[in-house]
Amino acid sequence: KYFAVGFSNVSGGYELRNRLFKGCIPPKDVSLIKRKDGQAESCSLYEGFMDFLSAVTLGMAEDGDSLVLNSVANVDRSFRYLDGYERIRCYLDNDEAGQKCRDRNPELDVIVPVCKDWNDDLQQRTSLKENVDFQ
Repeated sequence: KYFAVGFSNVSGGYELRNRLFKGCIPPKDVSLIKRKDGQAESCSLYEGFMDFLSAVTLGMAEDGDSLVLNSVANVDRSFRYLDGYERIRCYLDNDEAGQKCRDRNPELDVIVPVCKDWNDDLQQRTSLKENVDFQ
């Protein structure tokens, strides 16, 4: 038996993850999470849905909408969804792909994790809390 967490995208496809597998049920596209009725003033952009879920867990998610690229290859697809927001905050990975995305869009407000990505940051912070001696 196989299982995975699925995260839907705007085209009806799903990003799939488990401990051993990273893939999708096509078509591959971005995922848009609307937080408010109508057009929000801000949008947070994430590379993957695990980064989005980690940012929510870390309390970094803002009141506006969120757009998950599901791959940096989907950057061009994201522009039509980002048009009209007053502020766009990008939570990109701290790796070569994240750097290429930042270089391509230098006007964006980018927040980079300490570790490789936001999920690694979450795991590190959780591990640090578990290892603290409160005596």
